[in-house]
Amino acid sequence: MTDREPDSCLLCSAQALEEVVTLRPTPPANALAVTAEEARTAATYPLRLVRCGACGLVQLADRVSRDLLFRDYKYATGAAPGLVRHFRALATSLVAKHALPPGSAVVEVGSNDGTLLRAFADEGMRVLGVDPAVELARQATESGVPTLPEHFDERVAERVLAEFGSADIVLANNVLAHVGDLNSTLRGVRRLLTPTSHGVFEAAHLLPMAAEGMYEFIYHEHVSYFSLHTLRAAVSRHGMDIVDVEEVPTQGGSIRCWVRLADALTPADIGPRVADLLRREDEAGLTDGSLLRQFADRVSRVNTMLGDVVGGLHAKGKRICGYGASARAVTLMSQAGIGGAVDWIADDNPRKIGLYVPGSGIQIRPSSKLTSDAADYCVLFAWNFGSDIAARTAGFTDGGGMFIVPFPELTVR
Repeated sequence: MTDREPDSCLLCSAQALEEVVTLRPTPPANALAVTAEEARTAATYPLRLVRCGACGLVQLADRVSRDLLFRDYKYATGAAPGLVRHFRALATSLVAKHALPPGSAVVEVGSNDGTLLRAFADEGMRVLGVDPAVELARQATESGVPTLPEHFDERVAERVLAEFGSADIVLANNVLAHVGDLNSTLRGVRRLLTPTSHGVFEAAHLLPMAAEGMYEFIYHEHVSYFSLHTLRAAVSRHGMDIVDVEEVPTQGGSIRCWVRLADALTPADIGPRVADLLRREDEAGLTDGSLLRQFADRVSRVNTMLGDVVGGLHAKGKRICGYGASARAVTLMSQAGIGGAVDWIADDNPRKIGLYVPGSGIQIRPSSKLTSDAADYCVLFAWNFGSDIAARTAGFTDGGGMFIVPFPELTVR
């Protein structure tokens, strides 16, 4: 079930899509199942990454229905302590950076369980979330973060304007990659901005992903994969521009962009970091697509190395578990063919415990089991939170256990 079978670009509608890499079909990566059999027999969908030759946007060629992916979404930001700290620091810094007085209006697109908005509320801001995951939206509302259970678009933006008003800050953290109608979402953001307000968008950055072969971020929820060039082109289509950009370490390397209404800007409003990163993307070959021509080879190399290490240890009778029952884990296991070697996966999200990973049928257990359910090795699927996980699970390594870390370079430690 797909929204459509596109033969044109999600952003500019050009019919000039060039293949980047074709991965093995997988089930929706967050479609956790209640039984192992249900997980193993889950429907799979194609997973093909393409690049638009006209505007440069990297995107999936095949798109699964957004309702299927997000209405019963189980990923919860609050279950990742590293992200909680990251978002609390973001809220504090944005309030200070923009000198927001108490009562300022903050709207978040894709607000998940309200973790980020709760940090803004604690700073005295008036907050509203929009998220299609019905249960997460309900829980967020009950915990004091009012949340509309909707896919954000220009229609929903009109409702927000009528009921909440325009926004001083519009947040979109790791959400633009997920939306099925990128143009409608950006038109909605524009409706909420005033000449003095800001959009703050965070997205996984295509540059480190392409350079390091970090294909694990490719799954059906992620429809678009942004460089600064393509994100700037996307917002420019709707009367906005990027005035500043910050590179942040989340998701293996992300960009945080400040967006304003273009007709309220002068050239002096565009910060120097924008031109600097645009230049580096050009020099790396990201803008003309040349860097992506080796991406399939990098994916193959990572698959071979990870498969050889995990498969070799399994063949020797070593007990192997995993940490982080994330969408990225589904992609890694399915592409490297290591699902049969992993006995179980630990996770910090209580909504996932006892469920089974789609495709492999591996059971998810509490993170406390890492020390009580003996394993020799643990594949650190949540490698981007590696230092935080290592600090909280010192008993595993103290007892002789070792982590297999897939990225940015495969290591066993």
